Amino acid sequence: MENRILVKDRYFVPYIPYERLEQAIDAVAERINHDFKNFNGTPIILCVLNGSILFTGELMKRLNFPCEFSSIRLSSYEGTLSTGVTRKVLGLTSSIKGRTVIVVEDIVDTGKTITDLHALLLDAGAADVKICTMLLKPEVYKKELKLDYVAMEIENRFIVGFGLDYDQLGRNYKDIYILDTNTPRTMRKHFLIFGPPGAGKGTQAALMIERFGLRHVSTGDLLRREIANGTPLGQQAKTLIDQGLLVPDEVVEGMIASELDANPGVKGFIFDGFPRTTAQAEHLDRILADRDGKVDAVVSLMIPDETVFERIRHRAEVENRVDDTKPEIIQNRIDTYHAKTEPVISYYKGKGCYREIDGLGTIDEVFDKICAVMKDYE
Repeated sequence: MENRILVKDRYFVPYIPYERLEQAIDAVAERINHDFKNFNGTPIILCVLNGSILFTGELMKRLNFPCEFSSIRLSSYEGTLSTGVTRKVLGLTSSIKGRTVIVVEDIVDTGKTITDLHALLLDAGAADVKICTMLLKPEVYKKELKLDYVAMEIENRFIVGFGLDYDQLGRNYKDIYILDTNTPRTMRKHFLIFGPPGAGKGTQAALMIERFGLRHVSTGDLLRREIANGTPLGQQAKTLIDQGLLVPDEVVEGMIASELDANPGVKGFIFDGFPRTTAQAEHLDRILADRDGKVDAVVSLMIPDETVFERIRHRAEVENRVDDTKPEIIQNRIDTYHAKTEPVISYYKGKGCYREIDGLGTIDEVFDKICAVMKDYE
């Protein structure tokens, strides 16, 4: 096992050698073989692409009962499920109606993906769905869904290798490596905070700013400041607003670029309220790349839709926001969030920098979860 590897712009150090992975896969395969020894039928082994390819291959070599192989990929979907997550299955090559499906996943952390998939497969007619994961992060997995087979439990750290990637790189290593937090990066860091209405983004962003020495970048605050200062961008924005028009992306992006250039000495930035679309995300990437930077992590606070609903209604009553007490308006805000934000989440998942946080709990409990993620970037 190599002492240290460089994947794109980050160093990773040894964490789990292949020999230990083999032992864990042997053990989990033995449990599955025992459970399906006298099974009447042919279960489907369902590989979740791309991360679980290597694990699925190793697992199937150890299964000694008749089984069928299939694979899937998850993508954004227009419309919401009862879970509040919008997804559909792509590339399912076998009919699962009336069949037993063993889902093979590379890693489970907060569990949103696997619980979504479990519900989707049952809705599609599967008779039974078993969940098998190579790795589990018990520190952040708080879902009620039972995981039937877990090869190994690990701490809540960022890893690559054996199918897992960093920005689509590093999957090919047979061992697993963990992010080397002792190797500082010279460039300043850039973080995004995501989450539905009522998730506590403002509260947690303020704590992150104080704890990690970041500068807050709120597009709303930037817009008001530029207008108040009478800058060329502010004047352009005011003219549009006075005409009842939306401020175009290029004006907002110009303000963000100006904010970055005006604060060369800060350790990093946290963006709140931007980007809201994949086009804006792509533009932000270009703005940061022009300054030798990138989005280091997207910290996403996730709470169920029913919690969003109750928090918005409670906040409306406390702050006397009459419109937000109407159920149809609250539901429209939730639907709008899913429709606009899910593609952005998918975009950053593809970049390998999306970090999901369970947003339920006290302010301190949620911030502790954020700190556990942020230690990978200190």
